[in-house]
Amino acid sequence: MTKLRMAQAPVPAIPRLFLRSAALWGVFAGALLMADGEAALASRWSGATLALVHALTLGFLGNAMFGALLQFLPVAVGASVRGGARAARILHGLLNLGVALLIAGFRWPQALNPTWGGGLLLVAFLLLAALVLPGLLRAEGERFLRQGIGLAVAAALVTATLGLLLALGWSGLLHLPQLTLTDAHAGWGLLGWVLGLLAAVARVVAPMFQGAVPAPARAQGGWQLVLYVLLMALLFCAARGTTPDWLRIALSLPMLVFAIGGLWLQLGARHLRLVPLTFFWCAGFAVLAIAGCLLLAGAGGAMMVGALVVAIGLPLLVTGMSLEIVAFLGWIELQRECGKGVHVPGVQLLMPSRDKAVVLALHLLAGLLLALAVRQVWMAAIAGAALLFAHCASFVALGGARRRGRRFIAERTR
Repeated sequence: MTKLRMAQAPVPAIPRLFLRSAALWGVFAGALLMADGEAALASRWSGATLALVHALTLGFLGNAMFGALLQFLPVAVGASVRGGARAARILHGLLNLGVALLIAGFRWPQALNPTWGGGLLLVAFLLLAALVLPGLLRAEGERFLRQGIGLAVAAALVTATLGLLLALGWSGLLHLPQLTLTDAHAGWGLLGWVLGLLAAVARVVAPMFQGAVPAPARAQGGWQLVLYVLLMALLFCAARGTTPDWLRIALSLPMLVFAIGGLWLQLGARHLRLVPLTFFWCAGFAVLAIAGCLLLAGAGGAMMVGALVVAIGLPLLVTGMSLEIVAFLGWIELQRECGKGVHVPGVQLLMPSRDKAVVLALHLLAGLLLALAVRQVWMAAIAGAALLFAHCASFVALGGARRRGRRFIAERTR
């Protein structure tokens, strides 16, 4: 079990800001799908679709990944994060302003060039790397954990760079192989950045919160090697304007291994805790496994695979983790404010299981409706409403730990 360094935890307000912002972007994504309806699901190249995808990948997943990293690195890895609260707030502003400008550029290209958003987002990812990589390189121990996080941050930089190039191509300022570079952009972002970071973090989260065993170190190291070699091959081929069919098939394998391996490690654990996070992760792994099988078989279509990965599978994993992190942040905050000798409410009291169960049920319902809407596009607005309500529930639940903590402080001072 990884030793936690509680004294090094950042000010809880900082990671909480990112995690609650993520939920708000999820709400916005639902509103976009409601407003655009069938247009958002008609083609992966439409402005409405690109706006929806980036609200989920950069707004929701991006904020969640940033917030989790700022909390996780000092506490679980012992790696210092430069700049403190001020730099983190600048990072939050750059990321969210960049997402807003990029989405506006896709949604209303006649009014705003998406290159502005792409450029700002590259600056945000460069700042993230500058804040976290020096401390990560100086930290000791937990080699596979540090290696996985470092590779994921590097993949994020590649993703942001490709994103800016694609925005320039979208605007007609550059002539690039847009189709193949889009595949590379998606691969590096979803597999290299998000999946790579989740795989690394799971080595700590799964044993601590669920009682599951982590993946064997050698197996995880081999998985990382295969994943990033395949992504380098994808980038090389994309720059030449081609994405071979064998490479598309091969890239489905790391996702399949991650999903099936995650299910195997959870369901095979001797002391598995049947807590909401376990159900969030089992559901997320199952959805990613389905998406990987469809990708491997060349079935289902890009829109279905994208919906399963971007709008359903990854959000289930990230939302479950975010709920646990926010409850943990609330507990740390109470410990610091009340001092030693005061018995403060535990994590499970600050974030009751019933709140998590409600969020899980709404996300599962939204996921089902989204999958149906890909096939029956007249359901798009209904699926958008379900997505909006699911992320609204997440936002309320994420604020619940702080509200209960404030109530505890108020009752003590009466």
